[in-house]
Amino acid sequence: MLSIEVNSSAASESRQILFAMSSIIGIEPYNEVLEYRTPSSMRNHTKSKHPNLWVKFLLLITCTLLPQPMGADAHRSWLRVLSDQAKGTPSVYETPKTSHKYKQISQYLTMSDGAKIAVDVYLPESKEHGATFPTMFEQSRYWRVIQPKSYLKFLYWTSLSLYRSEFLSHGYVWVVSDARGAGASFGDRPWELPPLDIRDSKEIMDWIVKQPWSNGDIGLIGHSYSGNMAEFSLLNKHPAVKAAGILSSPFDIYADVLRPGGLTLQPFIDNWTKLNQDFDADQLPRNLKFLRPLLSHMKPVDEDKNKRLLRQAIAEHKNNSEMPIEKLNFRDDSPFNEKDLLPSKTRDVSLQILRNRYGAALEKLGVDPISPSDYWREFDAAKVPMYMCSGWAEGSNSRAAVNRFLNYTTPGTKLILGPWEHDFFNISPFTQGGLSKFRIDREMLKFFDHYMLNKNTLANDAPVHYYTLGEERWHGSKTWPPKNTAKTLYLAADKSMSDNPPMLEHSASYHVNGKSTTGKNSRWDCLLGNVLFDPYSKRKREDRHNICFDTAPLEKSWTITGNPVAKIFVRPNGKDCSLCVYLEDVGKDGSVNYVTEGEILCGNTFNPSYTPKYKTVSPMRSFLKADYLEFSPHEVRQVDLELFPMSYRFKKGHRIRLSIAGGDKNHFKLPSFVQVCDQFDIICGKPQASQISLPLESVQ
Repeated sequence: MLSIEVNSSAASESRQILFAMSSIIGIEPYNEVLEYRTPSSMRNHTKSKHPNLWVKFLLLITCTLLPQPMGADAHRSWLRVLSDQAKGTPSVYETPKTSHKYKQISQYLTMSDGAKIAVDVYLPESKEHGATFPTMFEQSRYWRVIQPKSYLKFLYWTSLSLYRSEFLSHGYVWVVSDARGAGASFGDRPWELPPLDIRDSKEIMDWIVKQPWSNGDIGLIGHSYSGNMAEFSLLNKHPAVKAAGILSSPFDIYADVLRPGGLTLQPFIDNWTKLNQDFDADQLPRNLKFLRPLLSHMKPVDEDKNKRLLRQAIAEHKNNSEMPIEKLNFRDDSPFNEKDLLPSKTRDVSLQILRNRYGAALEKLGVDPISPSDYWREFDAAKVPMYMCSGWAEGSNSRAAVNRFLNYTTPGTKLILGPWEHDFFNISPFTQGGLSKFRIDREMLKFFDHYMLNKNTLANDAPVHYYTLGEERWHGSKTWPPKNTAKTLYLAADKSMSDNPPMLEHSASYHVNGKSTTGKNSRWDCLLGNVLFDPYSKRKREDRHNICFDTAPLEKSWTITGNPVAKIFVRPNGKDCSLCVYLEDVGKDGSVNYVTEGEILCGNTFNPSYTPKYKTVSPMRSFLKADYLEFSPHEVRQVDLELFPMSYRFKKGHRIRLSIAGGDKNHFKLPSFVQVCDQFDIICGKPQASQISLPLESVQ
């Protein structure tokens, strides 16, 4: 969700926290050759391929001194191999650069209602007089540009992110705007993803196509929050838009962000709220305070020499309001009560836009009126090819990307699922950590070159590309999930797991342990800019707080690709039960690797008469208040739980583990409206056989 581009905005968002350190000293992590930025004119930039040796030496020493995890899981660091780059699947894309310099222009655009929106334009060089270019357009919720302190500009001053650099050097203009009520733009935000952002995007695109440097074609792109803004821009059905890249963005705001499985995602929500408040007040967020001595504040537009306009814009941000998220226990709990939102003209106009769309039903639809999942048919009707992208371990975004792909019908739509967290750092326990060696910037360039430059660059690419952890290879598929066979493993009261259900019914009891957690290095922790250098490195220790079911050592390697589904028969001692279910890989040496997870507040039942708003791999719950049902005393209830999608090879001799907890203290808050149990029984054996269904792709 975080956008912290160093001298940039939300194009690649939270990964720029680490980029901040490397970029300030003049290194772009993805370049094969370390490049030091050399001085040039004020707003024309070039690069010299003469590495600064002392900078490289400093980085080498820093990396060498980084602490390494020891103990049973030390293999995660010491036995890794270099991998995770594409080797033909998807097709590697590298094309000669057409420009090496660019010009940066920053200005205000005045919207039809008088609001001033800050916009930066990056123009590539051209030897041809009057040349025109296709344009990439992104909107930033945070700061479109973050600059180093003035005393560091001799080391780094270019206002580029990874994506912008690749596109500018290949003949694209890049336009980025601060959203209304954010950055240097004027106005206020009544809530997040407000409808006025959509209207603003249309007016900016209208402006783009009228510029002398524009060839009339626009590509939309964004990472995380900016990805959602790009997606909502499709509602304009602007004729200039030829393609869109939606990277690492939620799809269903309730199920993906606010209440995964019906459980409150804390402390993410509180921290994200604080982060927005800090950004809007012109200071780096508290979780990034270590960068404050290095990075500057909001960038004013060129005309605002004395920052007078910037100060006025920041003053208007004080009217930004936050949704009463704590009240949204169910999908149909409404956040649009005017009493909970700061009064402003923007609030009133935004509410009216939603009322014009939904009428009297608005108050009954909860958060859905600002969720992309409620608009997917209209997005699809724009007939714009879309690239959905996510890493395996970044919040709920892998599921969100899959759900987008399942619902959009526009020809050319693609899905890519890689070995990353939200910052595009490699999360495989079997390969070397650090930034992924897969060139996601070139993958995006390949996609847009196909639709905006008519280069036919996707001719050899499958609609779906996914990376199998453990095998450390990319694969292509026409569908998600790829062809597989359901492999069912049954839980037994003796904590084993096998092909056959126990003949007699028994139960395994679990006293909920308040210490159960996935730690502070999980899929949920990277969403606000915390890079996962070695995710889930303490699973063996953390499993001591859970109830675990293991298979015998595998006689052959299994490759699991798709969405595992757990079916747990549970009997709690309270009125509800929280389940956190983890699929894990236990090595021959006893080390434990995290594979995927799912969570559910069990009172959220399936309603067979509920018509889902969008397609999913497995049946989805409504999470409506009417479908919530407390447990009666001694009740046994079947709870079906879909785990997040994954592709993983369990190697011969390893064991498959299902680890179950009653909560995750570092990430999920138990509800206050019901008594959640402190003990539950898992029923094993016929006729109520708890089990896990694995999408088995191959056995070797």
